Amino acid sequence: MRRLFLRFYLFILLVLLAVGWSVERLWEQSQSPELPGWVELLGQSLAYQLAAPEQSAEQVAAQLNLGLQPLPPQSIAWSDAEYQALERGQLVPLFSDNQVYFYQMLQDQLLQFGPVQVEVPAHNTYLFTLLFFLLLGIALAGFLWPVARDIETLQRQLRQFGQGMQLPDQPLPERSLLAPIAGSVQQMARQILRLMSLQREMTHAVSHELRTPLARLKFALELQALPDSEKRAMQQDLAELDQLVDEMLDYARLEAQTVRLSFEDVNLVELLENLLEKLAPLPGAPILLQRPARLHWTCDGHYLERALQNLLLNAKRYARSQVLLSVQQQGSWLSFVVEDDGPGIPAEQRDAILQPFVRVDQSRSRDKGGFGLGLAIVSRIVGWHQGRLRIDDSLLGGARFSLELPLLQTGAKNNNAA
Repeated sequence: MRRLFLRFYLFILLVLLAVGWSVERLWEQSQSPELPGWVELLGQSLAYQLAAPEQSAEQVAAQLNLGLQPLPPQSIAWSDAEYQALERGQLVPLFSDNQVYFYQMLQDQLLQFGPVQVEVPAHNTYLFTLLFFLLLGIALAGFLWPVARDIETLQRQLRQFGQGMQLPDQPLPERSLLAPIAGSVQQMARQILRLMSLQREMTHAVSHELRTPLARLKFALELQALPDSEKRAMQQDLAELDQLVDEMLDYARLEAQTVRLSFEDVNLVELLENLLEKLAPLPGAPILLQRPARLHWTCDGHYLERALQNLLLNAKRYARSQVLLSVQQQGSWLSFVVEDDGPGIPAEQRDAILQPFVRVDQSRSRDKGGFGLGLAIVSRIVGWHQGRLRIDDSLLGGARFSLELPLLQTGAKNNNAA
């Protein structure tokens, strides 16, 4: 930032000096008088009469109604050309404050004739002010345009990194003012990728390592002569641990950025009916479906079904008596709305529950179940589809999840989720 400040400060200083000097020179040139033709004729007449020996300078001045005043020869700072003209006896005019004076050297004495009033057209100063700010604006635009372009490039790279966790292929050039910032961003991105890689490796390792002791516990439990109630409780604990391992593995695989989506035209009516038929035997509130007669959309049917299944299971888990799934199309967006009549979700926790291992019910009671990974997976799938996931209050009294998908190009198939 110090480098950016110094370069911008020096640029502004140099631009102000250059533009100010240029406009001042133009102003001075515009102020150079263009004397009327009669002034030149008056000077010629004055010179002609002064050259006549029968008339004195006082008589000539009186005839032409001009003032006459003798001055010391060195009272005026003459240029070399003007001084040489005076020495040759020529008449020299000088312009000052809309007045013209005529000078002649006579017997080592400087005679001043005049003044003669001259009307000079006034110049519009606002034009030069406008010119100054116009040049200053052009210079600033030339300086700030590369900075704005680099900021836009950096913003695009950060957006791409946030969507796909990939480092930018073309970093900013070293001459860019934002090159140090871009370098810091790349360093941060590498650190994030490294930490995410370590997290995935740890999740995979822990999940796989849990498989073996769980299998031994299941085998040992079958061999033990225990009361049925105790054995069922222990088997339920083992099943819960097994489910946790499965969800951890699924989430780690989805976070690995290696999933390839297959976007194609999907019959959503058939997909929703098959999904509800699969979820009907599971415990929880029944699901009511509201859908159009026909509905096709470009998406990855497998992962969309997975996202809707997680939302519906979550709703069945917390609903008291009913769950409502409705589908509607609004322009270029398709909206899946899952509502329930459960306790709802507090507004301050709606963003947090989309993170992994975060649950509204921190007690993890056995009747509710869940490990806080279902909604995180839904959020991930929605992001791959460039969609939106919103959480609101439902008219049924519980929570309302809106999964919104944009219209994608049919040709976008087999795209990498990253």
